[in-house]
Amino acid sequence: MQNINLIGYRGCGKTSVGCKLAEVLRRPFVDSDAIIVERATVSIVEFVAKWGWERFRQLEKEVIRDCCRQDKIVLATGGGVVLEHENRRLLQENGVTFWLQANLETTLERLNSDPQSSFLRPPLSNLDRYDEIQTGLKEREPFYLELADFIVSVDQRNMNEIVQQIVKILDTVKR
Repeated sequence: MQNINLIGYRGCGKTSVGCKLAEVLRRPFVDSDAIIVERATVSIVEFVAKWGWERFRQLEKEVIRDCCRQDKIVLATGGGVVLEHENRRLLQENGVTFWLQANLETTLERLNSDPQSSFLRPPLSNLDRYDEIQTGLKEREPFYLELADFIVSVDQRNMNEIVQQIVKILDTVKR
């Protein structure tokens, strides 16, 4: 089976679910944002502040290209990976993609309760967090929908329930 790609808005659990899923499936786990930080040698917040979102998206595209050359990995992507057509094409061609779908309230709650959020996630706009999430979801949801082979709701569910659902889906796909 190809790569397993996890997409979704920031804070939906791609990294946590991806780590656990990789462990269950005995596959390597890759986090595209972690690779970006490694290559840039600064945090994403620092990178965006210094060089901007456009340059970040360019580096992200290079990282996604490299990740898609790997085989049988569980890949957690950044929330905005779907904004670039090339990323969507590469992910679609090189794996099965799960959209970890969270509603606005779940996303807001998760981002507000994550002490690392402001360090890991630079603002996307000058809007307050609620309006930024609302705007971001509206912009990105059509791309998530276009790319997703499967949609897994994360609202009111814990990580183990989400991983179990993905494994169950993968079992039916293999048959």
